[in-house]
Amino acid sequence: MALVRRIGSSLLSHKEYSRFLDNRKWLEGALEGFSIENVLGISQLSSRPSVLMYGSCVSGMAFSNADADYAVLFLTQGDTEESSMANMLNYTRSKFIEVKREHHQKVLLSILEHIRVSFCSTVVKCEQIYSARVPFIRLFKSGANNTEGSHLDVSLSFDGPRNSLLLRLYMEGDPRLRCGVLCAKKWCRSQGILDARRGWISAYALTVMYIFYMQVTKRTVRIIDESEVNNILYCMSKQMLEGVNECFPFVGDVCSCSDVDIQNVLSDLHGFFHFFGGSMCFDFDTDVVDIRKNDKLVSKESWLEGINHFDEKTRWNLLGYETIMIRDPYEDHNLGRSVDFFRGERIREVFRLASETKIEDVLNELAKQGRFSSV
Repeated sequence: MALVRRIGSSLLSHKEYSRFLDNRKWLEGALEGFSIENVLGISQLSSRPSVLMYGSCVSGMAFSNADADYAVLFLTQGDTEESSMANMLNYTRSKFIEVKREHHQKVLLSILEHIRVSFCSTVVKCEQIYSARVPFIRLFKSGANNTEGSHLDVSLSFDGPRNSLLLRLYMEGDPRLRCGVLCAKKWCRSQGILDARRGWISAYALTVMYIFYMQVTKRTVRIIDESEVNNILYCMSKQMLEGVNECFPFVGDVCSCSDVDIQNVLSDLHGFFHFFGGSMCFDFDTDVVDIRKNDKLVSKESWLEGINHFDEKTRWNLLGYETIMIRDPYEDHNLGRSVDFFRGERIREVFRLASETKIEDVLNELAKQGRFSSV
């Protein structure tokens, strides 16, 4: 129980999460009257914008001082498959208008101008980052009554909220799994292997790896149909626009830290590090990490066969170095694409050494470093 309490005390607080919710509500209000149809020059397709948070604060994996990201989404209310819109919108089975990436800058600029007109005194500064894989604008918002201000990273990402909600459903449905992921995340960060921008794996990729391991070894029975998340997001967005949150209580608060059998978690952690760090379980040369329920891939070969019609540049953008193959639950790319051979070897070595160490000693070392009280 001491470990669970230590982890719980280092997680994102209710107060911090409430601030994110206030920012979400403010942003949605600031977008009152904004029309994507006017920006793209298309017919009336959507209701007013909905704003959803995403990232570790939603998935339940956030430690104290984490940030939130905000996605501006547009619910459909018409036919999006007109030929005149083919170059602007992605046609999916979701009930959202999904603007193609090449048009994100135009829409985000219009959003920024709309907010500036109505809230020029509230938004004290802004940054525009369009070169990122997911373009976004960063709004610096002044605080009310001399309170500290905050910043909001605003994008048009549909996959961000989807991925975050999928993980949230996993974490809420299996507290044991969540506790293990949080411990693994802390350990990997302490070893310097959790930073996708510097060529390592991301915290999101690590979480997908842990879920995959728990499923393959039958340590969890939790298997979520990723396609169902679209409907949940749509209903959630619709009801939030109508001011109704009761049906989705996890939107209104942080993911709670439930009691778990710590011995089970320790066993899971040891097995996880052995699964990916040993030589008898997961083969990095042939195997794929995939938690999808639909069209699941079981080998690197089958993944490569599915994209053999792409040119080299497209293949590189999707798969990268192909050292660690971790399939995104929604998008077509490899979550481990930034990991080159040498970093891949280092990651496996960190896992191998952890599997040969008493997990209690690993966690006690984290406690000594104070890593259960900081990000």
